[in-house]
Amino acid sequence: MLSRSGRLLVTVTAFFGYLIAIVRCLLTGPRYLAETLRVMDLLIRRCLIPVGLAVAPVGAVISLQGAGLFRSFGADSLLSSLLATAIFREFSPALASVMVAAQAGSSIAARLGTMKVRGQIDALAVMSVDPVRYAVVPGLIACAIVTPLLNVLTTLLGLASGWFFAVPVSGVDHGSFMLNLYSQVSVVDLYVGLGKCLVFGTAVGLIAGFLGLRTSGGAAGVGKAANDTVTLTIVLILVADYVISMALLRMGL
Repeated sequence: MLSRSGRLLVTVTAFFGYLIAIVRCLLTGPRYLAETLRVMDLLIRRCLIPVGLAVAPVGAVISLQGAGLFRSFGADSLLSSLLATAIFREFSPALASVMVAAQAGSSIAARLGTMKVRGQIDALAVMSVDPVRYAVVPGLIACAIVTPLLNVLTTLLGLASGWFFAVPVSGVDHGSFMLNLYSQVSVVDLYVGLGKCLVFGTAVGLIAGFLGLRTSGGAAGVGKAANDTVTLTIVLILVADYVISMALLRMGL
């Protein structure tokens, strides 16, 4: 019976072996493009509405809470500067990635876990089909591509809801709002948000694939793999978001 440290060492060793297999599959063929596109379509349909509903209200909350505060200092026209920075750099990438983890990560882990407990993963190996290449890599690529795409949508929704509750509802001048919005947002802000989503989406695909392939114990094991994927990826996303943001601030970006 392995101790806790022994089990941790075994898990870490297995994860590094898993990463090596992922890199090998990404660098060599064959590549299952049709399967990748199928998973991308599935993820977009599953995540589009939940992600939009999660992020769009954030802009409204920032505007509603910030309008009165900025107005008390006579600087309500600067509200859009705060809104743009918060949406582009923090809220949209983080919330979009968290929702992808909840929707897509759990789905991928459950699918792989079901294949594992039913023996389909072993059957692929028997048929000389690499299970990692066929079952894991398409989901990984789909998460890495879909998450930044969803971030673009959620950024627009967040800015639109922020504008609505700032200008028509709170009475902020439209011209001042748009002027400060354009002056504050730069290409760097866009790249930061997309870069975060690329990292977070890749992490979701990696963790979901790893936990899905290690599923055991029947239906209970499948549920545990899906639940562990959501919990672990959300924690890692939030911690990584903090670390990346601090590093960018230290670099002046």
